[in-house]
Amino acid sequence: MRRWVGISVAAALGVGTLTSCGVPDGGVFGVLGDGTAVVQMCTGHIDGAELFLADLSDDPHDEQIGRWTADPEVSGFSQFSLKDGGNGWTLNGRLRPRDPGKRYTLKGWTADASWSTTWLQFSQHELTKLKPGELAGPPTDWPEDENAPEPPNRVWTLTDFKAKACEAYGY
Repeated sequence: MRRWVGISVAAALGVGTLTSCGVPDGGVFGVLGDGTAVVQMCTGHIDGAELFLADLSDDPHDEQIGRWTADPEVSGFSQFSLKDGGNGWTLNGRLRPRDPGKRYTLKGWTADASWSTTWLQFSQHELTKLKPGELAGPPTDWPEDENAPEPPNRVWTLTDFKAKACEAYGY
């Protein structure tokens, strides 16, 4: 009987450890209408970003559109062109063309899996509706009903995004 109690306690501790695993989000991406990616890290850092098709029913890495690395790592605000990088960001490999009607996901990461960013899903069609100086960021108000439709992306001015994104996304 004692052996089963010990096994049960060990199993419970193991399950607790497994369910608390994961890479924490410490920042958020946005995209300006001209295709400039902006990131505001509030906690931690990232050293890379990936753009892939938003349909996550399959492995997203199978539909990778672009991958960038940052040197030095980003621990505050940064921006780069999704077309060719810049500002310390380097495009790794080939950038695949985007279909204006499809939705894409932009996500930040670290090589050591210590930090990431909130996912941003967007289409080129959405970006063309933005005014100069505006960017699309992930929604900040999600419905409690998980079957409700996804809310639209939040539109920010670049100034407001830099000043208020950490608070708005709970970092």
